[in-house]
Amino acid sequence: MVKLEELSLDHVQEEEFTDSDSSVYSSDEDQDDVDNIESVLDRVKALRDIIPAKTRKSMSDKCSSVYDWGKSGVKFLGNSAWVLTTSALLLVLPLMIELEHEQGLIEYEKMQQQSSQASQQQKKQASGIVPPGF
Repeated sequence: MVKLEELSLDHVQEEEFTDSDSSVYSSDEDQDDVDNIESVLDRVKALRDIIPAKTRKSMSDKCSSVYDWGKSGVKFLGNSAWVLTTSALLLVLPLMIELEHEQGLIEYEKMQQQSSQASQQQKKQASGIVPPGF
């Protein structure tokens, strides 16, 4: 904690600062200050004495309600994400697999037609001139 010491006006007027390097604190007091450094948590706890109980209660209630709203919002988003992903896996994934399979069949039929057309052209070229009626 901070140690406060009251100084009289006469004492302050008697001190003269002639040297710029001189300070009010001695080296022993500097060492004590280093040993007595307060953490931020200690300072926040000390604010408890300054802020009235009614105001602390109001702030606590507001923070609690914000936390509860956030918690329920995150839970809702998580549940929604679960429903959407499982629905997509159960409904959309089989549809995509079937469409891909159908696309593969279409490509296979095109290859069959191209190969049959190519074989017919080869037969025509190999047989030469065919007389009418044969």
